[in-house]
Amino acid sequence: MASSNATAGSIGSAIGRYFVSAKNQVGMVLAILVIVLHLVVGLGDLWPVAALAAYGAGAALAPAPKRRELTESQPTPVVLEESLRRTSAQLAMARPPREVMAQSETLQEYVRFVLAEWDHLEPTPEHRQTIWNVVQVYYPEVVKTYLEAPQYRDPAAVSVVVDSLSTLTRAAWRIRQGILDDNLRAMDSQAQFLRQELGDLPGLDDSYHGGAGYDPRA
Repeated sequence: MASSNATAGSIGSAIGRYFVSAKNQVGMVLAILVIVLHLVVGLGDLWPVAALAAYGAGAALAPAPKRRELTESQPTPVVLEESLRRTSAQLAMARPPREVMAQSETLQEYVRFVLAEWDHLEPTPEHRQTIWNVVQVYYPEVVKTYLEAPQYRDPAAVSVVVDSLSTLTRAAWRIRQGILDDNLRAMDSQAQFLRQELGDLPGLDDSYHGGAGYDPRA
């Protein structure tokens, strides 16, 4: 009995899905048009056949629903690295003046440092959002706007784009510096803990000058 109920439910579900499908809806529309046409001008005794034929043609011609392909999403740092590399390559191919590329390279350096420390930013999602916006939105837009200028090698255009890239670079630098400061604080806290727990052991105290084999010049 349970198997019969499950089978009936499965069939009912399939019928329900077909009822709301594009194939059924297109077929119904064409069949209704044939019926309306019959009522207006008269199609003779074969109008039911014509309606069924129209329904079948509509159902056959309607596109089947697309299957959603399951793809593994890439980690955010990978996505950002690819976008950073793509935008930078677009800029480099245009061979802009040296100062433009220099500022771009500094921006890339800071962003890549942050991407390598991405897990460090988990407690501060706003910093992750800032890097995302810099790499995915602002950097590509700045480069696109700059390269679309008729005279992008003109000193005025160069000055403007360098200023824009400098703004993005400062944003990435601040996040990079925050990571470095946190790491230094963590190292300092660790050193203090070790001194409290282990005392003045060789290598833990800069004032240590004793011990066999110790050579301050080595």
